[in-house]
Amino acid sequence: MKRNILYLLFGLFLLAGCQKEELSAGVEAYGYLSLKSVVAEVENVNSPYSRALPAADAEELYVEVWEGEKKLLSVAPGEALPERMKLPVGTYTAKAYNAAYSTYRTLEDGDWGEPVFYGEKEFVIEESEIPETVTVEASLYNFGVSFVLDEAFSQYLSPENTRLEVVYNDRTVILDYEQFGEENYLYFYHEEGKVPACTLTFQNVDGERFSRDYTLDKIEGGKCNVISFRFSE
Repeated sequence: MKRNILYLLFGLFLLAGCQKEELSAGVEAYGYLSLKSVVAEVENVNSPYSRALPAADAEELYVEVWEGEKKLLSVAPGEALPERMKLPVGTYTAKAYNAAYSTYRTLEDGDWGEPVFYGEKEFVIEESEIPETVTVEASLYNFGVSFVLDEAFSQYLSPENTRLEVVYNDRTVILDYEQFGEENYLYFYHEEGKVPACTLTFQNVDGERFSRDYTLDKIEGGKCNVISFRFSE
């Protein structure tokens, strides 16, 4: 009889030990993110021939923290970032973007667009009282393209009858002569395998009209590109 009681008590101790281990395993571990370091640093990647570069103020960018498809934090421009954020141990993504990022998909014919800045950074939170620091760099997300005519166009052609039609991603934009120049960028979202096409229409001093088609196969996404047309007799 005493032997049976000892076995029973031993079994209870084992059961209590298992329950304690299961309880410990179920406790979620936490760490911290230092949001003071989630800074949107704008990086302009541009053609070396361009003098007029798009810009964005880091204070005008939205900042978000995501866990997979779930958004945990959204800070609008002008709002203060929390000094630190408590998060369960795991992998997250911090994002930064300007207002144009939310509208670039809805541009229509005739819209010139505007520079879109976007960046994201994946980071890991570990169990610690020391906050994890993260920096997000937001760079040019779409691309800009401007068109320049050399001086010969105004000498041999009729400027008021010169225009350029640009087609890309099912969007058409038409430039008149006064809209040419390095400072006048058209902005498009880059898609692999697609290139902008344009048609230059002009008229000489004798009233004869001409048209030339071009494919801009050297355009690069994330950059500002300058296309120069040169007149030759």
